[in-house]
Amino acid sequence: MNVSPRSSDSVSLGLNTYHDIIKAPAVDPLTGLCSKEQFFLLAKDFDRKHPLEGVDAIVLNYNKFHLINELYGRKFGDKVLCAIADCVSETAKEHGGIACRYDADKFYMYIKHQKSYEFLIHQVSDKLAHMMKTPDIRVRIGIYPDLFKDATIEQRFDRAMQACNSITKGHATCYEIYDSKMHEKEMFEARLLDSIGSAFAENQFSLAFQPKYNVHGNLPKLTSAEVLIRWKHPEFGLVKPDFFIPLFEENGLIRQLDRYVWRKAAAQIRRWKDELGYSIPVSVNVSRVDIFDPDIIDYLKQLIKDYDIETGDLHLEITETAYTDNVEQIVSVVKELQREGFMVEMDDFGKGYSSINMLTNLPLDALKLDIGFIKDITENNKGKNLLGCILEIAKLLNLTVIAEGVENSKQYFLLKNAGCDEIQGFYFSKPLASTEFRNLLASEA
Repeated sequence: MNVSPRSSDSVSLGLNTYHDIIKAPAVDPLTGLCSKEQFFLLAKDFDRKHPLEGVDAIVLNYNKFHLINELYGRKFGDKVLCAIADCVSETAKEHGGIACRYDADKFYMYIKHQKSYEFLIHQVSDKLAHMMKTPDIRVRIGIYPDLFKDATIEQRFDRAMQACNSITKGHATCYEIYDSKMHEKEMFEARLLDSIGSAFAENQFSLAFQPKYNVHGNLPKLTSAEVLIRWKHPEFGLVKPDFFIPLFEENGLIRQLDRYVWRKAAAQIRRWKDELGYSIPVSVNVSRVDIFDPDIIDYLKQLIKDYDIETGDLHLEITETAYTDNVEQIVSVVKELQREGFMVEMDDFGKGYSSINMLTNLPLDALKLDIGFIKDITENNKGKNLLGCILEIAKLLNLTVIAEGVENSKQYFLLKNAGCDEIQGFYFSKPLASTEFRNLLASEA
């Protein structure tokens, strides 16, 4: 599988010339690499004519390439893409393969099977760093080694992309190989997605309520709760939210899940009011997708009307990272929600891109400190000092501060003495089923 230098005149792969496939081969106009359409035609034809030869699918992605365009301009960004194309083309040629620019900053290689992939770091990452005169090259490489061609060419590159996307900041290397664990995860995700329709229809999802306590005064007082979602799958048992919620987000299903939770929460508030004569507010998650939904305000107002509850009964938790995307629109929506009487909490503060400027400019009623922010706080350390600063600023801005993930008395008293308003976590209670929480409400009355 030997590739000639990039050319718009012909493309050859060793034993075969593919003029019978494409008389005038298409190329990517920026880099001169073959187009993705041509690339797949050549790869499929090679598989047909060489069924016993192992070939690897490789995806190379320049992480956060958009920052290069924003910092240095599109012309410089185009030069970087051409430099990557040169590296990819040369590497593919040396290893008997073909390459293409698939999309934006993603490049594909289809090369003879390799026993080791360390060469990719030197032939692509190091070479590119030398070309660009900087060692700070954020390249991720995903590899799907296929010796038996048990998947289509498209599936192989999808799996190589999955391996590429699994590379996080903490990875020791810049490449990852698709393996049996990834395949099992992929199949598990596919089966979960396939069963979502029945999950909603059969009420496999249920709500749990984690109590929040106001800690001013001598005795903590139950004042609200956070709604958590649980999925009891008939085949897989309890599926963890930190697994299926990102899956829903990636596949465009989070809006459906959120609205399901909002409606169930509103119905539960109504039941508690009917049974006990009163209730306390509950907080529900609002994703970034929800915020950009044009009918979110009308939907929430109708929900309140349907169950004859108050807007103050339903608090809205918007994750901190949602505020970093299209800030003007988010601010506009949140302000309107507040005008309607909804209380808005910033969830996961301290997890992502928190800044003091963010707090002063965004419409908020409460600030919820991320669990990671709480875990390492001890007396006289930097975390404790930073907590004190945040609490002071929150007071100036009339924000309620809520701490989650509090597990022991040491954390509790430290946060209470620092001036935190509300606390939730295992120190008080694990998340409770609706019946258990009703009993807790009755006992607190």
